[in-house]
Amino acid sequence: MSEHSNLIDMPWRNSLVGKFVSLAVIVAFMIMSASAFFNYQTQKTTTLSNIISQSEMLGSFIVSITPEAILSYDFDALNNYMEEINKGEDVVYAIILTPEGKPLTSYVDRRDNFISEKMQNTKIIQLEKLIEELTHNKNIIQQSFPIFYKNNLLGNFKLGVSKYRMENDLRDKLVHQIIVSLILTVLLGIGIFIVFRYYAMKPIKQLILGAQRISGGILDKKVNIKSNDELGHLGQAFNQMMAKLKSSIEDKDEALTTVKELNLYLEERVVDRTKELKEVNEQLEKLAMNDSLTGLPNRFSIQNRLNNLFIEAKRDSSFFTVVMMDLDRFKDINDTLGHDCGDQLLIEVGLRLKEILRPSDFLGRLGGDEFAILLSETDENNARTVAKKIQSALEPSFYLSEMAFSVSASIGIAAYPQHGNTSSTILKSADVAMYYAKKNKLEYYIYNPGADRNTPDRLSLMSELRQAIHEDQLELFYQPEIDINTSRIIGVEALLRWNHPERGFVPPDDFIPMAEQSGLIRPLTYWVLNSAIRQREVWHDMGINILISINLSMHNLNDAEFAPQLEMLLQNTIVPVEYFEFEVTESSIMDNPDHVVEVMDKLNTLNVSFAVDDFGTGYSSLSLLKKLPVHKLKIDKSFIMDMESDSDDAAIVHSVIDMAHILGLKVIAEGVENGTVLKLLASLGCDLAQGYHISRPLPAKIITPQLSLGSWDASNPHSGSVHNLR
Repeated sequence: MSEHSNLIDMPWRNSLVGKFVSLAVIVAFMIMSASAFFNYQTQKTTTLSNIISQSEMLGSFIVSITPEAILSYDFDALNNYMEEINKGEDVVYAIILTPEGKPLTSYVDRRDNFISEKMQNTKIIQLEKLIEELTHNKNIIQQSFPIFYKNNLLGNFKLGVSKYRMENDLRDKLVHQIIVSLILTVLLGIGIFIVFRYYAMKPIKQLILGAQRISGGILDKKVNIKSNDELGHLGQAFNQMMAKLKSSIEDKDEALTTVKELNLYLEERVVDRTKELKEVNEQLEKLAMNDSLTGLPNRFSIQNRLNNLFIEAKRDSSFFTVVMMDLDRFKDINDTLGHDCGDQLLIEVGLRLKEILRPSDFLGRLGGDEFAILLSETDENNARTVAKKIQSALEPSFYLSEMAFSVSASIGIAAYPQHGNTSSTILKSADVAMYYAKKNKLEYYIYNPGADRNTPDRLSLMSELRQAIHEDQLELFYQPEIDINTSRIIGVEALLRWNHPERGFVPPDDFIPMAEQSGLIRPLTYWVLNSAIRQREVWHDMGINILISINLSMHNLNDAEFAPQLEMLLQNTIVPVEYFEFEVTESSIMDNPDHVVEVMDKLNTLNVSFAVDDFGTGYSSLSLLKKLPVHKLKIDKSFIMDMESDSDDAAIVHSVIDMAHILGLKVIAEGVENGTVLKLLASLGCDLAQGYHISRPLPAKIITPQLSLGSWDASNPHSGSVHNLR
């Protein structure tokens, strides 16, 4: 407690009251001293002004009474006047001079210290010299008054008045005031000290003692401050805080007791949970290595087994093959019958694959509908046999929801060491081969670097495509579309061409998919849109009013910024929006039909028209066609090119034309290569046609003259028709 007492009974000069009283005393003393000094200066000025006024009155009086004495040379009278002046306490000297400066009479106050000192040091006093010295004394006020009689100068009266007595009196008064101020300041400080110590320091000391008790763990004794001021309110708040702190500590003690009890309970539970976790870990290890749906080894197990195969193959100079497969149109089954049926299909596919494989073969599920098969000691030829056995195993129908379904698979094959020296590269090779098989509708495909879209050569081509877009190296060709009944050219399709400065002509099928994969499809599409709009503006200025069709990909429809950008481009062109048409392939629509319908509805508000391209290859339904805001169906050329020799193709084309007309849509046939097909299409009621028989795609400068004519001359292939321009 001694340390706490020291905090309370600290030296007076370091205490709060000491500092406050010291500051108040200093401020009060400075104010009083300043006031005394100000009074001193005021009184000095006033007294000096009074002395000057009195001396002026004396001078005026002397000037008024001396002229007769001077004129009559009455020196006794003049001396008497000087005697009268002697009665003034502050007059040091007075002298009356002739106009020539000769003294007539004078008075010198021998009581003045300066004069008495001069008289003691000099036996003979020269009056003129003494007065001269007095005029240079700063403590004497010098004044001169001319004496006139009827405007005639009789002489001068000079007077010297001392400021010494005045200044001494004022200085004494100043000292007296300062002493009084000091006494009052001390009394004020004592009073402030008594009041502050009782009314402020006493409550503060109570608070300090209370804080010290809290730090010592004593929470029962309240601070006792009996006042209604801020310190009283602070004391009340302090007591409330102490009560809450006491309550919190009691709650904490109860909580600690509860925690101890819980710890005992948890220790008992830990023993039980350890046993349970051991069992769960064993299950998790199994789940970590196996697919939860099919029970087959999962991707992690496949990777481990593949790593072991690499080690064995490198050690024994052996070989193995990786077979990767996924199910065709599995998404359609999921979307149509639901995920439960899709899951059941995956389970049954896994069971069928197990039946055809050797015990040494390793079957696993990579995820989704993808499976991987690792065939040890198996070359490419034997892998082909396995791929055929897989397709045969999948041929029998699967029964899901009481419905029979036929399922096929796309299979990719990659062999070690030809197609990869690491697990990641050989899996990638098998994946590329599988993708190639799916794209080209092959039962299986053995990896070939030419099918890999990520080879160094393709990456280089991707970089060159980016440069071609920025440097405007691309070009649009235009292929006419004619009205079969009137032979009138009603529009053109804009087709992108790339004549590489070193590689030569690069087919669109090579660089457009690459642009879709790399993200270049956005700038590439905007280049096509801008170029097509500029060319359509040129034709607009020439009076050529035809429709221009522009192809869009699924990537454009999935781009949230595409619709606003397209709207801005169409608003900034002089060509009416009705002269622009956008083609979307049926397969793109079927990838995500609900989303495509939503996007096309938004774009349709711009008053542009839409056409379904490559119709017949995407298996779209009649109900979907009714939802789409399209105006035209373009029948895929695979049905058109063989329809004169294949009755099935002709029947399909006929059905599509009739169905489209029922829905209020126009039909255009692409891939028309001869006149016989064109006549057959006319007999089936087809509206429009496009193909090499009419014209190849042509650059703008070549096709523009024929567009000015406005029609296609089928009877005379040498008449300068579009057909003749190919």
